[in-house]
Amino acid sequence: MLKRILFSIAAAAMALPFLQATPTQAATKNVDIVVHKRLHDDARLNTDTWSYENDGSLKSKIELAETKGLNGAEVVLYDATKLYQEALEDGKTPTQFVNEWRNKDRMDAFAEAEEHLDLLATKTTQEGFMEDGSREDGIARFTVAQKVGTQYAAYLLLEKSVASDHSFDVDLSTMAAPMMVVMPIMNADGAAMDNIHIYAKNVAYVRDPYFFKFGRNAAGDDVRVQGAVFALYQIVNGEKLWLSTDLSEAPRNEWITSSNPLTDEAVDKFISDKDGLVNTGTRFLASGTYYFEELKPALGYINNLGATGVKVEVPTSWTKPDGSLNPVLVNGEVLNETTAGMVSAEQVAIGRPRVYNIREKEDQGEVTVVAKPSNPQTPAGKLPQTGSVISGLLIALGAALMLGAWLLQRRAHTKN
Repeated sequence: MLKRILFSIAAAAMALPFLQATPTQAATKNVDIVVHKRLHDDARLNTDTWSYENDGSLKSKIELAETKGLNGAEVVLYDATKLYQEALEDGKTPTQFVNEWRNKDRMDAFAEAEEHLDLLATKTTQEGFMEDGSREDGIARFTVAQKVGTQYAAYLLLEKSVASDHSFDVDLSTMAAPMMVVMPIMNADGAAMDNIHIYAKNVAYVRDPYFFKFGRNAAGDDVRVQGAVFALYQIVNGEKLWLSTDLSEAPRNEWITSSNPLTDEAVDKFISDKDGLVNTGTRFLASGTYYFEELKPALGYINNLGATGVKVEVPTSWTKPDGSLNPVLVNGEVLNETTAGMVSAEQVAIGRPRVYNIREKEDQGEVTVVAKPSNPQTPAGKLPQTGSVISGLLIALGAALMLGAWLLQRRAHTKN
């Protein structure tokens, strides 16, 4: 009898862990929160794409066509379940709680999180794989519990920083807003999601410089010059690097060395159009100093821009501390630009900033430089035509000598 009782107790003890595990497993079902770090180009920003709603679903490549995954962003995860439950007890809805945190200033959100929330994990965005097997840059994946105890959990995600060697050579003007996720997130069929996709958005700060190519004729008139060929370069660690034609990682710009940029197909070229406009088109620049070098002047002109060419200075922000525009400078002149990255018809008509070439002129096989003359009757760069004047004087002098000799001979004959 005692032996049977002891056997029953042992069997019950062995079964106890499994009896306890059933509700625990149900309470701690794990889900993945997948952060997609996306970079938007502010000069080509499509507001429809920018304003898509984070509903937990995986976005299509079409929806993300104007963005790029950004590697190197550090994202931190906090447990906000306690604050969430307190908000519900105060009568707030889950939507109100989420929006309250989404609208917080990033630094205020960090300060409150560090004081009241438990830090769970820190991850850096990198290449990751989706459920369908596709590859994507800018991914940080967190595995979390759907519930904490018996309560549905809430998690706060904050972008802490972006590494200085992040994958794009652009400046980030707008960091991601605080992201609050409350469980459960339901799909369109009303089922709780096991993979929750959150799209954190950055805005890339870039500018779009341009200038107009003008020539000056012998009369001193300004004329627009079409067909001048330029390439863009910058100096990095003392080395001259040219903007490449490679667009595979746009908005990241690829900079390369070249011994002959004019004939190098890998170096991007910019050619003045019928209005004289030299525009970077779909190529945008982060803050820094750049130079447009004239590789080939337009037909009938000479390159007199010097060794550096056209200097372009791009500031670090759109506005100064006082709120006024922080302009791009082209050869020291303020550029009138739009955030849309297009040159307006009004600016084309004005034609500023201007970069000049001197015109060539063919004259009896010789190419002479024609500048605005100080004396309109004597074009600069050419000597006076004195040969015919000297010949006339010699003929007159010879005639005078012959006449004098004849008169002397006649006078002697008369005396005799």
